Amino acid sequence: MDIKALRYFVATARTGSVTQAAARLNVAQPALSRQIAKLERQLGTRLLQRTARGVALTEAGERLMARAEPILESLERARTEVEAWDSEPSGPVSVALMPAVGSLVAPDLVRQLRQRHPKIALKVTEGLSAFIGEGVLQGDFDLALVHADQEMPALAAVPLLDEPMFLIGPGTVASSARPMTLDELAGYPLLLPSPSNPLRRMIDKLAAEHGIALDIRETIDSTSAIKGLVLAGLGFTVQCYSYVHEEVRRGDLSIRNLEAGALKRNWTLVHRNGSPLRPAVAAVGAVMEGIAASLAETHRWHPPAT
Repeated sequence: MDIKALRYFVATARTGSVTQAAARLNVAQPALSRQIAKLERQLGTRLLQRTARGVALTEAGERLMARAEPILESLERARTEVEAWDSEPSGPVSVALMPAVGSLVAPDLVRQLRQRHPKIALKVTEGLSAFIGEGVLQGDFDLALVHADQEMPALAAVPLLDEPMFLIGPGTVASSARPMTLDELAGYPLLLPSPSNPLRRMIDKLAAEHGIALDIRETIDSTSAIKGLVLAGLGFTVQCYSYVHEEVRRGDLSIRNLEAGALKRNWTLVHRNGSPLRPAVAAVGAVMEGIAASLAETHRWHPPAT
């Protein structure tokens, strides 16, 4: 199958017009039509049909389109990787971060990339781990920092560190260094994300193993909304210290150690499996690994009293 013909076909299908596709590709319209006709002869079927508004895909064309776009994208990535391999890392890199660590990682990430790799165009997105993982699989994100509590065969994963979790409450409740048992945790009204969330899965699993029924008042899939509700005195949550350190320092929120050692969140750097990273993506990944290593040494996610 001719790659040029395939590229012409995809451009025509995307625009729905032979004229617009020819203009976008900067080729003569008859030349584009000949390439598509050639592709149709090779496959022995019609791929496009004329309509009052231009052209539309046939059923066979829709099937080819679904396969052709990933093929062309893969070829373009390969070309870009080879051309840029020996040069300074450059180009767009999309990174997704868990909300609870975004404010901790993003400043250092942006600062270091500006200094070391100024030609990289960074895009940062925050989201829950399930949303992030799906985005990496679909190619929306080049790299992601997630909490990985289960196997992800389609993703290449690099564990970076483990971060302890704490009971977070309103500032009217005094912080305490004395560890809280799971039995005590059952007596607090909790605000937690949905059961599909990795943190919630970990908490539910631990509670089930110890035969404890937790008092989960509301299910909220937004870490910022949960923080706001806790600040308003409407409940407690389980979260890492790094996400609330400013509020704890000001006295707006309180913090309590948890005796359950299994309540830890890992930081795992993931990308789509099966293909080498572009130099720019590899460079960003190396910076993120360095940031995690620095945090692991300085223990910046522990409150000063612990």
